[in-house]
Amino acid sequence: LAPRPPQPASQSIDSVVAGSFRATPLGEVFVSENTYGEEYVHGNRSPLPPSEQTFPLSLISQWANDPRIADLPLNKFAFLDTETSGLSGGTGTYAFLVGAARFVDGKFVLQQFFMRDPAEEPAMLEGLAHFLAPCEALVTFNGKSFDAPLLVTRYSLHRIPVPFKNYAHLDLLPLARRLWRDRLPSRALKYLEEHVLAFTRSSDEVPGYEIPWLYFDYLRTGDARPLEGVFYHNAMDIVAMSAL
Repeated sequence: LAPRPPQPASQSIDSVVAGSFRATPLGEVFVSENTYGEEYVHGNRSPLPPSEQTFPLSLISQWANDPRIADLPLNKFAFLDTETSGLSGGTGTYAFLVGAARFVDGKFVLQQFFMRDPAEEPAMLEGLAHFLAPCEALVTFNGKSFDAPLLVTRYSLHRIPVPFKNYAHLDLLPLARRLWRDRLPSRALKYLEEHVLAFTRSSDEVPGYEIPWLYFDYLRTGDARPLEGVFYHNAMDIVAMSAL
């Protein structure tokens, strides 16, 4: 048999994705931050509202059947999406990357909290809690069924208070189904992004079904290079939610 070719040296997450390690009361967590200003356009829409003072939420509040949504200023909303070790849910599934964004001083600030190892989960959850603290509402896409219950399970397992326990929750998936069910063949976020927002993701995009396996490979090899596309996927999901 021919000898195996030499394996390239693995690269750590901080050499692949721009970010920093932040201290929390429960340890250190890697956080990547991106800021989207007024000049950024996601296809045909900006993730920023036309005006934080005049943007109407009353109709969305009625559709979501939560009157609290109509009365909150936009800087109280947190947009959230998770990348997980599987799609089944339950105590065996965890979120290894959690992206959250909110409006800060007229900009859309996105922070992505990454778990280099399952032992870092408490630190990741603590870092996320700190970022969500100023908010009073979540915006997700299928988050009521998946992301929020999963995170509640993880916080509960580590006996950390759930930071969004009493938040209003605007899940865009049921609204999208209501609005476009007779006009579009799919209401998946990426399909809406392409056909409603006219945005096509770059070649950095990775399919969602590959993401758990990419993370397992990372845990096995320590090479974070394939995860760059996972960070991109997560960021685009969150920016698309805001633009939508």
